[in-house]
Amino acid sequence: MQAEQEAAGENSPIYLPVSAVAEILYCPRNFYYRMVEGADDSNAHLLEGRLQEDRRNERERLVRETSLQIRSVTVSSERLHLLGVIDALEERGELYPVEYKKGVRRDNLNDDVQLCAQAMALEEHLGRELPRGFIYYAGSHARREVHFTADLRALVENTVHRAMAILEAGEIPLPLGDNRCHGCALEPRCLPEETKYLRGEGQRPSRPLPGLNPGRVLYVDQPGAYVRRKGQRLLVTMEKETMMDMPLCNIDQVVLVGGVNISTPVIKLLLENGTPVSFLSTGGSFRGVLEPALNRNSTLRLAQYGAYFDGRVRLMLARQFVRGKLTNMRVALMRHNRELHDPEISLAVRRMAGYIAAAGEATELSSLLGLEGIGSREYFRVFGRLIRRELPFVFEGRNRRPPRDPVNAMLGYCYSLLTRDMRSAAALVGFDPYLGFFHEAKYGRPALALDLMEEFRPIVADSVVLAAINRGTVTESDFEQRLGGCYLNDAGRAKIYRAYEEKRQQQITHPVFGYRLPYRRVFELQARFLAKVLQKELDGYIPFVVK
Repeated sequence: MQAEQEAAGENSPIYLPVSAVAEILYCPRNFYYRMVEGADDSNAHLLEGRLQEDRRNERERLVRETSLQIRSVTVSSERLHLLGVIDALEERGELYPVEYKKGVRRDNLNDDVQLCAQAMALEEHLGRELPRGFIYYAGSHARREVHFTADLRALVENTVHRAMAILEAGEIPLPLGDNRCHGCALEPRCLPEETKYLRGEGQRPSRPLPGLNPGRVLYVDQPGAYVRRKGQRLLVTMEKETMMDMPLCNIDQVVLVGGVNISTPVIKLLLENGTPVSFLSTGGSFRGVLEPALNRNSTLRLAQYGAYFDGRVRLMLARQFVRGKLTNMRVALMRHNRELHDPEISLAVRRMAGYIAAAGEATELSSLLGLEGIGSREYFRVFGRLIRRELPFVFEGRNRRPPRDPVNAMLGYCYSLLTRDMRSAAALVGFDPYLGFFHEAKYGRPALALDLMEEFRPIVADSVVLAAINRGTVTESDFEQRLGGCYLNDAGRAKIYRAYEEKRQQQITHPVFGYRLPYRRVFELQARFLAKVLQKELDGYIPFVVK
């Protein structure tokens, strides 16, 4: 499909790839994602098929004793508004197209439609009909003959009309939710079983889907470090000494902290591979991100902008973000108080129950802001009681810019790391990370990322800080005082990175679906569910709330 789209060029936007049109017979939703949202997700099956295609195309013209074969022939149809690439044209007494498939031989109607559509496009240029073609199945090393009958040609035209109707309607077809979904490269994006379950139309999903991002992060925070390229590997050097050597295939995000340098060849390589680079200050402030071209899912961003200006929708979403945050704060306090039996924590738990109920009934954003602020203050009023008393860490309340104590220094740093993750999840799905619903849109502020991270603050960032303190991972020697503030030093940051990464990879049981998956995957899932709400696939956003 990629070759077809490239061949179409910018001046032929109404021409549809033949392979995409044929996909409608197998899964209309797949067609929508690829053509409307610009999805280009791959899995092992697609990558293997592309590798086989590259090998075939190494020789574009092959002459045998009895036949001539020409490979990768671009064809188009002005009548049907189609454009495609025929894998091979063979002439052996007659001319016929050949389509290559990776798997074993089988009778697939959508494969027949694809081959026939390519033939019909070629016929416009030849001025004569082609009676048949072949599909070669690499898994069986066998061909299947396809006759271009009147019924098959009519099906091609009907399928094209159906494709155009889907594009004009701009509505996502319903998920299939059957065996055809298994092995589909778009299943982690589509979430067919989860979507049908939330709509009350299917059974509870039995297994988690792999995320589009395996979550492997390269952190570089040594002042003066230099990130350079060596082939398809990244090197981190200090004064010409190699500190780290990693293959690019093992890296899905890069985080640079403070005075770290990166070469232009590395930047180009990361952009080509779709690997974002985030920049943080040594104090943990999120400075920005270098990432590939904007996600092509413009329909989602239009829905996002429309929801922002719809006061009812915006309030509905903001309620859920606040309820999710306050509920997880309350659960965190309850969990710790099982052993502490602290009356002040018990009081905070009771008060927060009231704030959560009030948030669910709030009729204005301003009242939600007030409830979120009151609930957070109550939570942090007793947060210091969760720290083991014999440890030399004291927490008397939140402070920032600059943080004045080690606990606030760690909280701020973990919030920056969480912001980075939620911003990446929002961008991956196709959102504008800077336009939120609860947080106001301000210049340079990733408001939607802040919205999405609210429910994860207490169960991810705060949890990392408490565990690092109570387990003795960090000590007083991991901090330094400068310019009136308290900051993590190099050793302290390294410890927090490790602790945060362990949390991202930690498996947790999904409260709605019941399967286990890592937090990093939950971040992406929540962003995708929000997208489905805005595109009217789901009725309401459900925050991720632990038990």
